[in-house]
Amino acid sequence: MRDDTRAGIAGIAGFGLSLVFAIAGSLLIAPWVSLLAMAAVPVDPKFWQIRRIPWAAVFGGFFLVWVALSYLWSPHDDPGQIWRTCLGIPLYILFAARIGALEGAWQRRVEAAIFFLLLSLGLFLVYEAMFDGVNTLAFKLAEEDFSGMPAADVATFVNRNLGHAAVPLILLAVPAALIAWREGGVLIGAVFVAMAALAAFSYGIEVNAAAFILASGATLLAAFWPRTVVAGAFGVTAGMLVVMPLALPEVIAALPDDLRDALPLSWVWRLEIWSYAGELIRENPWFGYGLDASRPLNRELVLQGFNVEALPMHPHNATLHVWLETGAVGAVLLAAALVAMGGRIAAAPKLSRIQAMGVVWVFVAYVSLIVFSYGVWQEWHQGTVALAATSVFFLGAKRPA
Repeated sequence: MRDDTRAGIAGIAGFGLSLVFAIAGSLLIAPWVSLLAMAAVPVDPKFWQIRRIPWAAVFGGFFLVWVALSYLWSPHDDPGQIWRTCLGIPLYILFAARIGALEGAWQRRVEAAIFFLLLSLGLFLVYEAMFDGVNTLAFKLAEEDFSGMPAADVATFVNRNLGHAAVPLILLAVPAALIAWREGGVLIGAVFVAMAALAAFSYGIEVNAAAFILASGATLLAAFWPRTVVAGAFGVTAGMLVVMPLALPEVIAALPDDLRDALPLSWVWRLEIWSYAGELIRENPWFGYGLDASRPLNRELVLQGFNVEALPMHPHNATLHVWLETGAVGAVLLAAALVAMGGRIAAAPKLSRIQAMGVVWVFVAYVSLIVFSYGVWQEWHQGTVALAATSVFFLGAKRPA
């Protein structure tokens, strides 16, 4: 009972205060979830019992060890990412597993906190979409120095902040809607999804819209073939992780010049980033350049008369990012972990249809975000996925299928 009390309070605090952190750009969600995971560490030995070899955890653990070791040959001299990734990810998993194991009254309380987060964050983002981010703009003008910056650049910073704030809403919308639907609140669930859709297609952040569309299609398929689609989503992602970095540069090089000239500058820039990252991977394919090596491997290029970075912070594609910094060894270990995880979830005796839909929604949306734009090590994303995964745990069946 004491374990459940601590976990329940941590769950309520995790979702409740994440509203403030999400509005501020979501960056503080990760340390908050990590802190709460440590506060909720279970002391009951039953929680730690292992009935069969957890191959996903084994391969995932080897991958994290390899990530940490890769720092030894990285040109980026900052070990901070080792702790944020290799310690943070286990804590995010612990948070989701422990809070997601709650039952009875504490589960209901945490579900209420999830609804509070979704409704409050959704209303805020809808308001900002209707009124050009007026509140976020006012806060940034008051707290940050934008003197002399063109209005268009200030608007870009505002929309980027709102785009980050929309990620928790997008990832949590469908699991929360399914919880509401299970309890008879169909209209509440529809409101959650509608607000997430509006946020995804607002603020000029195209990757949010892409994630919403792809996750919607995959989740619809999971409604008809739940276990097959779960296994397929993880398997296809593992295959992309291994194949895409090898094939993508060739595909980009084969694009007709007329098509490239017709693309927006931001799209052409993304293609150049991927091409440059692909060249670097071919020069050092097996072990990669080391953790966070993307930062010093940058260089400038001229694109449509503009000076831009060939590798701004990271490749903006998770498959390229993993290969570039951890090489084929890291890619194969992570792919093995994904295959094992997908098989384990798809075969789970208590996997319900709606839980499979929640799994597919969160997984496909997250993969879309990091494959098309965000960095694979960005901990605020990982912490947000922990919140979404917690809500998915609540969708499981009460008895084996």
